[in-house]
Amino acid sequence: MQYGPDPNAIYPNEAIKSVCYIKNVVYSVTTYPFNIMGGGWEKATPALADLPLKGDTVVGNDVWIGQNVTIMPGIHIGDGAIIGANSVVTKDVPAYHIAGGNPCKILKKRFDDELTKHLLTIKWWDWPAEKIFEHLDILCSGELKKIMELKP
Repeated sequence: MQYGPDPNAIYPNEAIKSVCYIKNVVYSVTTYPFNIMGGGWEKATPALADLPLKGDTVVGNDVWIGQNVTIMPGIHIGDGAIIGANSVVTKDVPAYHIAGGNPCKILKKRFDDELTKHLLTIKWWDWPAEKIFEHLDILCSGELKKIMELKP
């Protein structure tokens, strides 16, 4: 039995093309907005070893990213974070925080520290699909006490 959308599809809902799984659409990330190969540009391009390493850009689980967001290299976006549309993310965003703007700033926490810690402990996104769907009403509810009762 299939529980929920196909995690390997581009769109969780084919009827809503503005929502996609990032992991299924990002193939290559570059700092160059144009094709630098051919035409002589490659002669002016520094060797990869000469460029400063910014580190991996990491987007956590259960993250919402608005339209037209730019995330700079080496940024870590924590689990459950929300990034507002048109933001330019130049600093890490902690788990379960809401951030936005240019440059992006932390606007507020989504939940209190206790609930945030609990969500990071149970890691519901790692549950089997059957368990997620068994608890979907609670996970999608505003009943925080019931969420706190969920076990990993």
